Amino acid sequence: MLTFGVVCALILCALWQIHRTLDRTPPNVGAFAHSHTTRTADAAAARKSSARLTRLTSALAWAVPLGTSTVDSCQTQNQNSFFGPALWAPINCVRSTVLYLAFDGDIRVRLHQFDAVLAGQEWVSGSYPNTLTGMATWLSQTGGDPSPANSQQGNTDPPGSLPICLSTTYIPATKQHSVPYERLSVRLRVAVAEQPCIPSADTGGIPMDGVVKKSSTGGTVYLAWHPLVTTTVSRSAYTGHRYVAAFSLVDRYAVQSNPTASAPPPT
Repeated sequence: MLTFGVVCALILCALWQIHRTLDRTPPNVGAFAHSHTTRTADAAAARKSSARLTRLTSALAWAVPLGTSTVDSCQTQNQNSFFGPALWAPINCVRSTVLYLAFDGDIRVRLHQFDAVLAGQEWVSGSYPNTLTGMATWLSQTGGDPSPANSQQGNTDPPGSLPICLSTTYIPATKQHSVPYERLSVRLRVAVAEQPCIPSADTGGIPMDGVVKKSSTGGTVYLAWHPLVTTTVSRSAYTGHRYVAAFSLVDRYAVQSNPTASAPPPT
């Protein structure tokens, strides 16, 4: 016959397992986000992002700045969405800054200018066909002609059938040979669009019903929240300009190195 103590131990063990199964409380993201190490890395990421986008704006003097969106957050996600104990991913912090520009002119010339500036500032694209000009050429050859739908002043080439809508991703040249999917990383998505296309942008928020909303996930802490709605910015720009470009600079500047392990069940 089982003793009273053994029965209690079995009951406690069963209750602990039930608790582990039902408990989906995320780790303390706030403590990690507000730690001295993370705040120092965040400040450095903010300075570098600002400097990089300022250099782009200065080099593209023919484009009109429309505004800059900034969202900075630390988060973790439950990797076990089904029944059972939660499995929280390491906390990671990402600063997403989007620079919006409007411009006019011959799109072929402008794409070449974008490519030259990006190359001059040592951004490289690891995806085929590597440049915005190359992307435009490739799309036209595959039937997705991105050239303007209407003829342009000073352009004698026949217009394309679809509005331009391009997007490609770059990384710093110094990271060209880094191990893929490394913990800390910087990437720049460059999108160029013509009405009615809306350029792709990584705002760091959730676009919904004409606004950008914060994640409702309990494992997310926001350190900066100044989002712009890409659709709103683009539609406003199209009233006076032909094209819109979005430069999305995404800097993952901090990743939790030793996630807190789950406590063992009582014995």
